[in-house]
Amino acid sequence: MIKMNNKNAMIELQHIQLELNNQRTQHMRHFIDQYYCYKNNLVTVTGKANWDKILWNGYVSKNAAIEIDRKKVTKEHIVPLKVIVHELTLLNTKAEISLDTIQNCIDNLLMFATITKEEDAKLRSLKLTSSMPVGYQLSNDPLYGDKFSRYKLAGIELLERT
Repeated sequence: MIKMNNKNAMIELQHIQLELNNQRTQHMRHFIDQYYCYKNNLVTVTGKANWDKILWNGYVSKNAAIEIDRKKVTKEHIVPLKVIVHELTLLNTKAEISLDTIQNCIDNLLMFATITKEEDAKLRSLKLTSSMPVGYQLSNDPLYGDKFSRYKLAGIELLERT
């Protein structure tokens, strides 16, 4: 089963590579999230990627950790998908992007958090749904390169679950 999932993770990386090499990004969410599921063995009994298993795994906000109603929480890319895709696109402009480069970029930036819908609304009100704060790009800013900077600015405390 693990061999099959690794094969499936590799197939998703190949999909991403094809999309990038053809300047298409509209399906990246599907391929990137599928890659994450296969890489982390978040699969159904039949071996298909199971996005629901992302919930309450990885990082969970303090408020979502005590929530039992699935309808009151959401999964969230810690670094927004738009930012990840932008980084992949930049890497692809230098030369045809390799599978290793894609994998390293995604593995470095792709993490999920389970947060409450109220916390999600707070990110939206700060206009941090699909972008990182300005300080994330400024080398002299305390938030420089901090993948969790959106949550820090929104006052959302994340706990790591293993």
